[in-house]
Amino acid sequence: MNYGFIGAGNMATAMIKGLIYAGIHSKNIYVSSPHSAAKLAANLHIQAADSETIAKKCDIVIIAFLPNQLRTLGNSLNLDGKIVISVLAQVTIADLDEVFPTAFNVRSLPNINSAIGKGSTALAFSKRLNEGQIEVVQNYWHLLGTTSVLDEQHFAIFSAIAGSGPAFVLKFIDALTQAGINNGLDGESAAAIAASTVAGTTETLQKSNSDAVTLMNNVASPGGSTRAGLDNFEQNDFDTIVNSAINATVNHKHT
Repeated sequence: MNYGFIGAGNMATAMIKGLIYAGIHSKNIYVSSPHSAAKLAANLHIQAADSETIAKKCDIVIIAFLPNQLRTLGNSLNLDGKIVISVLAQVTIADLDEVFPTAFNVRSLPNINSAIGKGSTALAFSKRLNEGQIEVVQNYWHLLGTTSVLDEQHFAIFSAIAGSGPAFVLKFIDALTQAGINNGLDGESAAAIAASTVAGTTETLQKSNSDAVTLMNNVASPGGSTRAGLDNFEQNDFDTIVNSAINATVNHKHT
């Protein structure tokens, strides 16, 4: 199976790296972009091509250009009968079906962790797809991580948690790192400890049969130092701060 990317920005690059990480041969990955495809293809040893070649040769076409280019670029593409996966923010299935009326369209919302096969992606399908085509799409995304099939009305909150969430987690890791530095650790050690702690805790949660609150309470003994830290979080309205950040993300108006 051949995979074609029209657009070579950060998300396309992350997905391409994820496919390579999953063992897809570079000769089966194509990319098209007027300014950056050649450089990306050289760096990742994939195939640079024009969009017409991608439309002809690829079984799945991922459109990853700027959302405001949908109609101008889309109307120049012949994607008849192709599975078309969009990663364009704010572009709905109805928009895709209008621009690509003879394609089998999928709206997706991935995150940067796709580059290492740990992505979390929301999916919505055009009614045109049959079960076999949906399975093909799911198999593609499972090379890059996990998926959630959602109503489009829930894409904004998914984006805030899964799309923006990595930045928020990195902010927390940086805060842990700075706290370590403030208490005498060197920067390199503090950063390594903070990152490995978050990574290990995430894996522990995913492999357990418990929820986050239960595991948290297992770690925090009554009257202990961990409980003192959690109490301080509560006193400073940590949950309110996180919820406020998520709401700001959901309600942000793109310009």
